[in-house]
Amino acid sequence: MKNDPMTINQLVAEYKEVGTFLNTRWPLKDRNQQIFARTMKVVEELGELADEILTSMNLARDTKIANFSRENMEDEFADVLGSLILLANELDIDVEKVIKKKIKFTRDRFDMNKDSE
Repeated sequence: MKNDPMTINQLVAEYKEVGTFLNTRWPLKDRNQQIFARTMKVVEELGELADEILTSMNLARDTKIANFSRENMEDEFADVLGSLILLANELDIDVEKVIKKKIKFTRDRFDMNKDSE
């Protein structure tokens, strides 16, 4: 994979391939189990990211703090984002559409567009 920037839709497409591979490699009996497994993976990965963030803030045991690396924290962040995209794919959520909608909602809610008019 090149270092070129990716669009949200390209990222989603990459994770569709990953999801297909994972579902083939570790098949579950139905869609509900797949959604449940993806949801639990999001929770697991978020916990790992939280642990890395706490470590970066020196809020962990000394041995963890001594072994902290920003790269590991970034990897955990990527795992969270990837897991969320895999879950969105399982739920047939249009990631780009819902993100744009949420950004608009937030801008409207806090009158962020007021100054640009």
